[in-house]
Amino acid sequence: HQKWGIHSTYSENLLMQTLSRGGPIVWISEIDARKMGVEDNDWIELYNVNGAIACRAVVSQRVNEGMCMMYHAQEKIVNTPGAETTGKRGGIHNSVTRAVVKPTHMIGGYAQLSYGFNYYGTVGSNRDEFVICRKMDKVDWMDEPADGVSGNHDHEELV
Repeated sequence: HQKWGIHSTYSENLLMQTLSRGGPIVWISEIDARKMGVEDNDWIELYNVNGAIACRAVVSQRVNEGMCMMYHAQEKIVNTPGAETTGKRGGIHNSVTRAVVKPTHMIGGYAQLSYGFNYYGTVGSNRDEFVICRKMDKVDWMDEPADGVSGNHDHEELV
């Protein structure tokens, strides 16, 4: 469950909304923040070979140097800019975690044993990951249509 509600329940509660920063956050140490030139509430990016997260920094004494912490179930599509490394809207905690697939998931022929990426057990957030953390140079809200995509679909023919 997210920090300020339980799934969608209590998410519209005014008290909960005033506690939330309105988007994804990650907690980092004061020492690491100072080294990166990050102040509280700055947009930062965490990335590794698995993916990227664009989120706001919560600078805190509670977090040890060299460590960052992110709560799970933060809404990905609300108040989330694009990640600079991927060019896609910033991710959630699972974006940088790896999916470890059971070897038995690779066998086929039976529907219950068909292979497909899914967490068949605990979620990936239970795993620690190494990430590179840096301050974002530019916050891109990705509010323009993608290249080659028209905003007007009224007169297009279906093929």
